[in-house]
This record gives sequence, structure tokens and C-alpha cells, in this order.
Amino acid sequence: MKDERIGTVHRTQVIDLLNQALAEGHLPEPAYDSRIVAVSTATYASDLLAQVQDLPPRLQWDPRNAAPPTPPDASAGRGALALGLISVPLSFCLIGGILGIVAIVLSTRGRGAHGVGPALIGRVLGITSVVLSLGALAALIFAARS
Repeated sequence: MKDERIGTVHRTQVIDLLNQALAEGHLPEPAYDSRIVAVSTATYASDLLAQVQDLPPRLQWDPRNAAPPTPPDASAGRGALALGLISVPLSFCLIGGILGIVAIVLSTRGRGAHGVGPALIGRVLGITSVVLSLGALAALIFAARS
């Protein structure tokens, strides 16, 4: 098998195996700690395999059986973009701040792996509307006091 780059899903699987080995007494705590550090900085599958090679066979990690990461929710990205677009003009009415927060939350569910997409644009517009709403609220409070 070719030594391939690994991702968060793979690291999580190996950490789960190490947790199980610690709970069952197959690893002392100092060895567990050093292996967790090694797993968190691993880049290739061989780095992860080295951390579980001396464990019992049922605690071995097989990179071929690693689950692929779940794809981002495209509808959440589009929803974040739509709410972000609506929230900016409404931010001066203070309602846009609430819609901006919802756009930010939706954008985290619909984020893509690379590049600029609807989720990222929705997040930026949501943050902008929250900031504008806070500015409008501060101006309203200042005007009420003067």
C-alpha cells in the first residue's frame, strides 16, 4: 500500500484505538501521552500505523477501512449565503444581526474543503451584518443619551 496522506478522520480512529488500549491496560499512561502527541502531528498513514503496531490485533488500525469524511451540506451553504445577503441591509434595523448569526451558524454546516463557496460568503456577510447591527445599536444608544 502506498503511504498516503491522512486526515482528521484517520487521526480520530487511531486516537479511539489508543483510548481503548489505555482503558484495557495495554498501554501505560506516559506511552499513551507520547503516542497521542505523535498521532496529532502525523501526516502519513505510516505515522499512524507506527503508533498501534505493538497493540493486540483487534486494536490494529487499517487505513483501507478508514471512513471518508462526510461531505459538506450544500443546502446549508446556500442558506447561509441567502441569509447573509438579506441580513446586511437589515442590519441597520437591528434584525440583520439576528439573521447574521443564523447565517454564521449555517455556514459552519455547509463549509467546503477548499476555495470560496456560498458558505464562506454567507459567513462573511453574516459577520458584517452583526458588526453593522452592533454599530447601529451603539449609535442608537448614543443618540438616545444626547
